[in-house]
Amino acid sequence: MVANPKADLQDLKLGPGSTAIVVGGTTGIGAAVARKLASVGCSRIVILGRDEKRASEVIDKLRQLSQDEFEGRFVKGDISYVNGIKTAFNDLKTSLGTDKVDYVVMCQNGPPTGTINLNEDGEGKEFTIQALSRFLFTFLILQDNLLSPGAKVMFIANTGLSYPLDLDDLSLKNVAAKGRSKALLTIDQSKRDSTVLDSVVLQFNTRFPQYTFYHLHPGLVKTELFNIHNFPFPLSYIAGLGLMVMGSTPDEYANVPVYILAHPDAKEQLGEGKLWDHRLHSKSPGAWPSDGQNRIKLWNKLLQMSGEQQ
Repeated sequence: MVANPKADLQDLKLGPGSTAIVVGGTTGIGAAVARKLASVGCSRIVILGRDEKRASEVIDKLRQLSQDEFEGRFVKGDISYVNGIKTAFNDLKTSLGTDKVDYVVMCQNGPPTGTINLNEDGEGKEFTIQALSRFLFTFLILQDNLLSPGAKVMFIANTGLSYPLDLDDLSLKNVAAKGRSKALLTIDQSKRDSTVLDSVVLQFNTRFPQYTFYHLHPGLVKTELFNIHNFPFPLSYIAGLGLMVMGSTPDEYANVPVYILAHPDAKEQLGEGKLWDHRLHSKSPGAWPSDGQNRIKLWNKLLQMSGEQQ
């Protein structure tokens, strides 16, 4: 039987006491995933983001959707630089108290746009938000033993691509300095993000087999803040056409990640895959992240960039 996430989730009821963290949960896919988790009975959802007003609106909606007693919390944070990520994590840990976490979903968005805006660490903000923050949040969560037995961690970003990473130029500053066009640099950034995130998801699964780590590609989703004009031509035209023809809404897409995370039959239906597209097709990692030695070198580099040790 082929999985039908929307239909299969209609009668799902999570057990009491389940806790989720949604990073980037004030808008778009993150907010939709939080809504879907609340609707299937997740008891506590902690949203990390930047916009308090949007967070309040999302949490009010979660209360309306929840089936039983529900607790929603908001943690404000700037995750565009390393110290900001660590501050946000510490605030998140304080908000959790003694609660262990069953589901972590990371939807923070630092999309490739063919530009590089440097942060206080001298790295691209977009790369830090999209890739480094996902690695560092997950690493810190594991180091502080915040997960419940069998917990699941999910990145919703861009899986299945490959890029020949230069570990001394992960922000692609040298590539840009050589005169790379904005359109080609956008593609490079997208491949880079995919390569980094696939690599760390595979490495987390190897190092921490007591948990499960996923990386999902949502396809084209019509989020309220998505702006095709952030992309250089002709990518802006292609994205706009794609959204009109095949784009989904955040709430339509949210069925997919929540099915993988929470449905008891998901693993039986889908198998052991860790990388998935929006149609629940398992993806294979590209050439660079498929190499175990590459993944180890990247892991050590990201720890160095984060000021962490293991």
